[in-house]
Amino acid sequence: MTTSGSSSCFMAAAPRRKRKTTVVVPADAVAPLPAAESRPLYRNETFADGSVRPVRVESRHDAERAQALADFYGAAPGLPVRANLRDMNSILAELVTKLDIREADFAPELLNAAWEKAVGSFLATQAQLISVDKKTAVVRTAHPAVRFELQRLRPQIIRALNASLGEACVRTVRITHGGI
Repeated sequence: MTTSGSSSCFMAAAPRRKRKTTVVVPADAVAPLPAAESRPLYRNETFADGSVRPVRVESRHDAERAQALADFYGAAPGLPVRANLRDMNSILAELVTKLDIREADFAPELLNAAWEKAVGSFLATQAQLISVDKKTAVVRTAHPAVRFELQRLRPQIIRALNASLGEACVRTVRITHGGI
């Protein structure tokens, strides 16, 4: 066997030809169905107070199924979504009455007057009563030395604040250091 120059022993395979396939559609064939229209999930509804809000759309099928189940089990159909809607004013009014919070507790003027009466005018300028929440008075001081003095006077401050704000209004005093 002799080899000459650049001849090769292997031959490349010829590419295969693809056969054409034809699809025969019978004359009585049904045309494909058109794409289904998408239903909106929400619609805008006007409420008694004049506001317009989106409400979930229930299909007729869902309503019929709910009614069939209610008839079968002898129960009333479920409440509509709007049955659970409440406005924010009614929720806040209910919470305030349950928490037994007085409006005077939130007044900054009342807190400042009670604080100045409890610690005196000099310490009132060096420390500020921020809030009274859950029977804890939060005080912010301007200097660590003032913080030390207020910690030393804690029992007297609690008695004086309770005398001004109401009995058993303050149980503890939390003193933080930071600029006023």
